[in-house]
Amino acid sequence: MNYQSSFIRIIKNTVPSNLHLAEEVSSALGISADSAYRRLRCETDFTLNETVKLCKHFSIPLEALNVELEDVVSFRINNILGNENSFQHYLQSLDRDLAWLAKFDDSMLYYAAEDLPVFYHFFFPRLARFKMIYWTKSILNVPAYQGIKAEDAALPGNWSDVLTDITRRYQSIPTTEIWNEDTIKSTLQQIRFYWEAGFFKENETLFDILEDLEGVIEMASRQAETGKKFNPAKGTFTNTPFSLYISDLMIGNNHVYMSSGERTSSYIGYGSFNYLRTSNAVFNRQISGWMENLIAKSTLVSKVAEKQRNQFFKQAHKRVVELREAIAAG
Repeated sequence: MNYQSSFIRIIKNTVPSNLHLAEEVSSALGISADSAYRRLRCETDFTLNETVKLCKHFSIPLEALNVELEDVVSFRINNILGNENSFQHYLQSLDRDLAWLAKFDDSMLYYAAEDLPVFYHFFFPRLARFKMIYWTKSILNVPAYQGIKAEDAALPGNWSDVLTDITRRYQSIPTTEIWNEDTIKSTLQQIRFYWEAGFFKENETLFDILEDLEGVIEMASRQAETGKKFNPAKGTFTNTPFSLYISDLMIGNNHVYMSSGERTSSYIGYGSFNYLRTSNAVFNRQISGWMENLIAKSTLVSKVAEKQRNQFFKQAHKRVVELREAIAAG
């Protein structure tokens, strides 16, 4: 096997067509353009140090070169620590991944949603704030968030700017989502837990969050009805295709699969909101096949199956109303 040729092919699959590969290699290695071209033509071998530098520059794992180890997969993780800035770093990493995918003209995003797809929260500030407090206070156990009410928790000053970038990029990428009847359940359970634990000063805060959650349901419903992405802030549709499937099967975990031609990445949820990411071709083929099987056993409700679609979202609204009534009753 010519490992250099394989390595160059892998690099090409990670670089958008509007970028000049030789210039990228030249910049990453600190070499001349001629030297970069000689390496890309396989006239000069990459040194081990150069290979490692390029792997870091293009976010390529070294094991991607070894097709003989099909049962070995390396993953990238977010380095989420127990401090106030951890969630900000998570958002920035998510924004970078979407920015990478949005660069390609033929990008597709597939989301098997055991929980509400993370992007939806960010269209609704009150729900987004609650989610970030919940993840930071209760999951990451950040000391600064302990012993205070949710209303008093201070989030990083520029968090809303990152959310704006994430929602804008999400709306530009064609998406297929798979939901089931449990997709909204975890968010309702989190809100109920904070209410029962007395983590809010006022019930009005809870009602505001539930209003935003109903906004998420309405957003998903309108996207499914039209087959287009919807911007709830503007009340307008984009031209970005959207498909929604309803599954009777348990999804088990949040799975995201991104593709753009031969370029693929998989994201597997863990630790409530975090994810593992890999570009391993063998692993991604398995995830793609799993997604295709799940879709084949699900019901398409985008632009079709109006009865099933309305029943599904009616039930979701009913669960929100039931929690609101329970809170109001004390």
